[in-house]
Parts: sequence; structure tokens; C-alpha cells
Amino acid sequence: MLTAFFAAAAWGRVGLAMTPLALLWSVHERTGSWAQAGLAGAGLALAEGLAGPQTARLVDRSGQTRVLPPLAAAHVVAVVAGTVVEVPPFAWGVAVGATLPQLGAFSAARWSHRLGPATGLSRAFGWEAVVNSTAFLLGPVLVSALAAAGHPAAGVPTALALVGSGTLVLAALRGSAPPPAPTAGRARRSPPRGIRVPLLVNAWLGVHFGALPVAVAAGAAAAAPTLFAVSSAGGLVAGLVMTRRPGVALHRAAWVLGGAGALLALPWPTPALGAVLFAVGAAVPPVVVAAAVRTRRDAAAHRLTSAFAWLASASAAGSAAGSALAGQGAERLGPAAVFALAAAALAAVPLTVLVCGRITRCERCARPDC
Repeated sequence: MLTAFFAAAAWGRVGLAMTPLALLWSVHERTGSWAQAGLAGAGLALAEGLAGPQTARLVDRSGQTRVLPPLAAAHVVAVVAGTVVEVPPFAWGVAVGATLPQLGAFSAARWSHRLGPATGLSRAFGWEAVVNSTAFLLGPVLVSALAAAGHPAAGVPTALALVGSGTLVLAALRGSAPPPAPTAGRARRSPPRGIRVPLLVNAWLGVHFGALPVAVAAGAAAAAPTLFAVSSAGGLVAGLVMTRRPGVALHRAAWVLGGAGALLALPWPTPALGAVLFAVGAAVPPVVVAAAVRTRRDAAAHRLTSAFAWLASASAAGSAAGSALAGQGAERLGPAAVFALAAAALAAVPLTVLVCGRITRCERCARPDC
């Protein structure tokens, strides 16, 4: 099932996973302020959330092979400019986030084009979850290791090399790319109404993942690389399981995630915190896969890339809020408050699925206006 486009997107996503934390460490080294670092992360996530769906809309209309090379070039310029010129951290984050390639959306669109609504799609998205977990295992660990070795700024060029090379290789693989859909240019710029629940779920996941790195970095800095690895290992194990079996229902996966996330609000010694992070990490992929499958089911074929990009943007918007709140909370209230924020975001996931799911069932007789 695994293909060349999957490998290229996976390679690039290690760099994507490195980028927010690399930016955080780089800005903190310059300014000495976690609040400024949090603002840079918020700027990145906010810009990614706003620009990503519009870039994906252009990709739907013109095709991946035409759009990805100039997008990669723009990202290189944004990252390099911020390293050689003194710019406000928030502005640097905005420039980087606005040009960040949506490799997950591009890969998901290729899977959907290749498999259609086949039952193998949930297993393919299971492999996507494995890649995300592996990326978030390797990326933050590498950035944290560089920072611990006294080279916090080295994470930024390393992430750039991975993202840029993965994007260009993906662009070169023309055979698996979905064909351009000129009608996509006339589609609405807003999200398809049919993906309301996946959007909100991804937004809450974004708040969690925006807050958690700050909580770990501020509350257990010495053990941060190990804790990041343990958390991502949980997601990796769960993702591998999902490649061997059909996906689970979104509402069931959401309640498991909410229960596991509630443990983050409690004080734990570092070894026990690692176990909690493993459990939380393992509970995330079933939710992500179920949300992706629902998106593929409910989004129009000519808007697949932008639909998946809206999921990433919802996550990025949530991450912007989570990162900014976590940076302020770490300085004013301490890391315990940031862990509580991460836990609250996960607790909101099953409540969102419950409430919005009932609304969606009432509207199921109508085709979403895509």
C-alpha cells in the first residue's frame, strides 16, 4: 500500500513537526522570553490556519505539481529572511506559517484519489497517523536534543531542509497527483459545511498540541526529549494498530481521548507523566483517522485538498490559541496551569462530537453545500 508520494510527504512532515518547536527555541534564545516564543508559535499557527486552505484551493484548481515548487521557494525565503534580519517574533512566525506546505493534506488527497471511498481508505489514513506520530516523535526530539546540546537555533535550518526537499520530491511525482479541477476556483473560500464536526475536533486537538510542548518544556525541561518521544510512541503504536483493522467510530474514539486527557490535569512525577503522555498519544490517532474518513465522505471530490487543508487549519488555529495561552500561562501561573489547559482541550473533544453530532444527524438528509 505504501507509495513514493507517501514517503516524500512523510519525510517532509518530520520537518513540519520540527518547525513550531524549532521556532520556539530559536526565539527564546534571542529574547530570553517564553512569552515572545509563544507569540512566534502563535503567529506561525495562525498564518498557517488562514493561508493553508487558500493554498489548497489553488492546488485543487491548478494541481499539486504546478503549485508546490513556488510554495517551497516562498517558504525558504520566509525562513531565511527571519534568521538574517531582526523581525518581531510574531511577524516571523506569520511569514513562516503562511508559506508552510500542507503536506498532510496533499498526501491525503492523493490517497483519496487513488482509493476513492474504498474500505482501504481508513487503513491508508492509519498509515498517515503513523507518519504523524513518527514525525512528532523524531521532530521535537531532534529539536530538543539540539537545544540541550547548546544549539537551539539549529532546529530551524534543519526543519527547512526537510520540508523543502519533501515538498519538491512530492511535486515531482506527477503520476499520483489528483488532476486539476478548474471548478474548484469557483468554490466558496469557507469550509464545506459537511465537515463541521471534524473541523471542531481538529481545533481542540490543536489547542492541546499547542499547549503541551510549552508545558513539557517549562515543567520538565531536562526530560523533554524523552517525554516527547514517549508521547509520540503512543501515537505510533495506535496508528500501526489502525493499519491492520477498520477505523473506529468517531464518538467512541473521542470519549477515550477525553478520558485519557483528563489525567494530564493531575500532578505526576516525571515517570508517571511519561505513562500518561503515552496513553494520550495512543488515543489521538483513532480520532484523527475517523475525522479524516468522515471528511472524505462528506467533502466534494473537487475540494478534497482544501477540505483536508481546512482540517489542518483548524488544528493550526487551535494551536495558535493554545501556544499563546500556554506561553503566558507558563510565565504567570506555572506549568501546572498549562497541563490543565492541554487536558481541558481534550475533554472538549467528546462533548463537541456529542453536541454537533446530533445537529449533523438532523441535517443528514441534505447534501452539504460544497
